[in-house]
Order: sequence, then structure tokens, then C-alpha cells
Amino acid sequence: MDFLYWVLASFGITTIISVSKIFKPIREFVEAKSKFLGGLLSCSMCTGFWVGVFLSLAYYSPTGNIFFDACVASACCWLLYCATWFLTLRFGV
Repeated sequence: MDFLYWVLASFGITTIISVSKIFKPIREFVEAKSKFLGGLLSCSMCTGFWVGVFLSLAYYSPTGNIFFDACVASACCWLLYCATWFLTLRFGV
């Protein structure tokens, strides 16, 4: 059950950072200073990786290896992000 909470937390944090209107001014500010870092903050897969590192250090490490945790978080965030967009485009939610 901790793994499910960890995945949902990583997806939520990643979505807030990379897509939400709340963080849009911060993303624009970072992108004005550095195109590279701005691109990283706008990418769900990239942001998911670093969120996975943070959650593994701060909360719970599902695999016991921070690098693998980050890869799992990145993959889960990307899959959930794609599923969300598919459902949005398909059903207009």
C-alpha cells in the first residue's frame, strides 16, 4: 500500500510542478533564466525522476535504490500523465 501512496504522491507533485497554473509563473521565471532547466520543469518524465529522488530520500524507498526509485517514479508519472491526456482527449473531461 505504501508503494501506491508513493506513486500517487509522485504523480501529484509532478503534475503540480510541470503542468499546473499554480507553478506557471515559476516555470516561466526558470525558463527565462535557463532554457534547459525550464524544459526540465515542463517535462513530466524529467520532473517525475527528480520527484522520485526526493520522495525516496524524504518518505519511502520502494526498491531500496534511489536511482531505481527515480526511474520507477518517472515511468509511473509518464504513464499516468499519458493516460490522463488520453482520457481528456477521448471523453472531453
